[in-house]
Amino acid sequence: MSTIYLTVPGRIATKPERLSSAKGGTGAKFRVATTERWFDRAADSWNDAQPVYLTVTCWRQLAESVLRSLRIGDPVIVHGKLINSSFERDGRVERRLEISAAAVGPDLRWCTAAVTRTRGAAAEAPEGASADVDGAPSSGSGPAASPAVEPGEWPVAGEAGFARSGRDARVGVLAGEGAVGP
Repeated sequence: MSTIYLTVPGRIATKPERLSSAKGGTGAKFRVATTERWFDRAADSWNDAQPVYLTVTCWRQLAESVLRSLRIGDPVIVHGKLINSSFERDGRVERRLEISAAAVGPDLRWCTAAVTRTRGAAAEAPEGASADVDGAPSSGSGPAASPAVEPGEWPVAGEAGFARSGRDARVGVLAGEGAVGP
């Protein structure tokens, strides 16, 4: 049987929860809601179908980034492998469709995002595209330039840009009404 990959736009419906594997790996699990919407020209109105809820799981660095960045209601795009899991409840076998995510990110049609590269992504950047840990170009001046960040610390958005830093700060993602911050 073939593996089915899909991309689902939607909104985070449940708080991302931390998972742990038997080998000590970090994971995240949350539900995403997606609703088909169409315009009825005859009635001159928008119509919404019933929402579809899918459980999403992710592991390693993707899970860490999801836990730091995303909250209930955030518009996201999830890409991953469709999993048909089964379990027993009250003596009956039930099946549930889930997504094993390879990528999760904000849906920029409905929000804005301040991108902060992980240390691994910054280290793997091609030559000539070097960037600080916060994702801003490492050279240059003016309002777009960011101050240096000490190794092992996350940049934290202050009132004047990245004016301060802290080791346990979360990655900021702008969503809806305001920024998600520490």
